[in-house]
Amino acid sequence: MSKKNLKSVLTLLDVGTSKVCCLIVKFGTDNIPEVIGSGYAPANGIQAGAIVDMEAATESIRTALSQADAQAGRLTTSVVVNISSTQMKAHHIYKEIDISDSRPITGNDVRRLVDGIIAGCLAEGDEVIHSFPLSYTVDKEQNIQDPRGLYASKLGVHMHIIVLPESQLRNLVAVLDRCHVSINTKVATPYASALATVTEEEKSVGVTVIDFGAGTTSVAIFLDGGLVHLDLIPQGGNILTKDITRGLNTSFSVAERLKTLHGAAFLSPRDEIERLIVPILGEEGTNIQIPQAELISIIIPRLEEILENIGDIFKKYPYFVIATKHLILNGGGSTLEGIKEKTATLLGASARIGKPDNIRGLPSQFAPYTFSACIGLLKYVMIQERSLLNENFKSQSTPKKGFIGKVIQWLIQNF
Repeated sequence: MSKKNLKSVLTLLDVGTSKVCCLIVKFGTDNIPEVIGSGYAPANGIQAGAIVDMEAATESIRTALSQADAQAGRLTTSVVVNISSTQMKAHHIYKEIDISDSRPITGNDVRRLVDGIIAGCLAEGDEVIHSFPLSYTVDKEQNIQDPRGLYASKLGVHMHIIVLPESQLRNLVAVLDRCHVSINTKVATPYASALATVTEEEKSVGVTVIDFGAGTTSVAIFLDGGLVHLDLIPQGGNILTKDITRGLNTSFSVAERLKTLHGAAFLSPRDEIERLIVPILGEEGTNIQIPQAELISIIIPRLEEILENIGDIFKKYPYFVIATKHLILNGGGSTLEGIKEKTATLLGASARIGKPDNIRGLPSQFAPYTFSACIGLLKYVMIQERSLLNENFKSQSTPKKGFIGKVIQWLIQNF
């Protein structure tokens, strides 16, 4: 995207399990984004980010797009969209190529190396969503961030690649085609959600963003300024709601309201005293009274299960321990009372609740996290724009080293 395009209009589309959100953003002469249109619709036909009902998903997405277009006074033809799937996989790969005659490394050499890795790691039916060079090696020199211009006989790179089954992407493309829009840019949902709240300093020092969504819980690990790992757990806020539905024999909507208004991650003495009225499913006009402690006792085991699954992910990547000791909690599930303390205790880390960056013109009638993924999509585009604008100014001769290179080197030597 050129600098000229940065001053145009972007449509940001968040396709989630519980909601579909849309923001139309315009860049002014100051390059500051401003929301000129927004849309919101309950998500139907979507489970854990995957399309399961074409008609229902099309209607949800079309509704959100139409609302935003009406406010902006324009017709959207392409979108920046998030991609979510429990089948999304992250790969960490190292590969080397020979540099003939020990000549200076060129941009073509780097592209040849990276393209070879991407082509080699793809299984049939997979598509690359993101590919991140973490660090390069030049002969025996490790931790090089920009190898161009250096003399060498071998060039290597440590890559982080995120892939998704092509069929899932095709389903989303088909739904968007029904809405008469194409994909301009696609971003993995955990990455977009994380970018909405993480600071540049946190990314540099090391941080993990946990997004408690409706259908999934995602994990995005940042270190030395970049994304080093993504993961998804196929359990989110909806599974807590379903547990309440079954445990209290009530409707999903009632269970969701009880969870939102009275749920918590810890029991307290007053929870035995507080009484809640619960309508019984299928028996109109019949209610029961339960102590609030009964509701919370249903929530806690499942929440702890999700957090234990996150802890298992952390154990698989001990070389990212610096980042997994500092947590940011995002998503609707992060509003559960006491979840920050529960997460910090079970995962042995410090934690804070993420607050999405504010954008001029953002609708105020929604909860702060409602448009988090859209804000993350916007930040992703702006980061890519800066990278492209700065490409010609990157050092061609001075090797840059970072902590992430040392982490990767330790990984190779010890695993």
